[in-house]
Amino acid sequence: MLTDNDKKLIVDSWRLVVPIKSTAADLFYQRLFEIKPDYRGLFPNEMDRQKRKLVTMLQFIVKALDWIKEEWKAEINPEDDLCLVVLAMGRRHQDLYKIPDESYGPVGEALLWTLDQGLGEAFTDEVKAAWTKLYGTLATTMKMGARASRVSSNLGRIN
Repeated sequence: MLTDNDKKLIVDSWRLVVPIKSTAADLFYQRLFEIKPDYRGLFPNEMDRQKRKLVTMLQFIVKALDWIKEEWKAEINPEDDLCLVVLAMGRRHQDLYKIPDESYGPVGEALLWTLDQGLGEAFTDEVKAAWTKLYGTLATTMKMGARASRVSSNLGRIN
């Protein structure tokens, strides 16, 4: 579980990434394709839209971490609910792209490497630990969405 300090570290470090977000997206995909060259075929040749989607999703996630505590009890639109969005993203990655669970490791590795490159000395061990926890939570939630999709598909075949 993320602590308040973890959330603060992530939010503060993300503010340093925002001015270099295009470069960070370039670095992320460059590193991902170095780690897993076969993943390149899963993406379109023109990567600009994909890079924007990556940055937009990371911005959404960080914004969700930066909510005021009192707002957590408020009624929320499902499209703004971090957990529901991440579950749906996992389901989408399963249904549309057939992304296997083992792909989350290289993606996390590429993300942490990108943050290290982009933040330099600001990517302290404490910041890295916070981002690692966050990514672990996101990956687990996406895998849950993917599993729910597989179970739903299997139940549909039984009926």
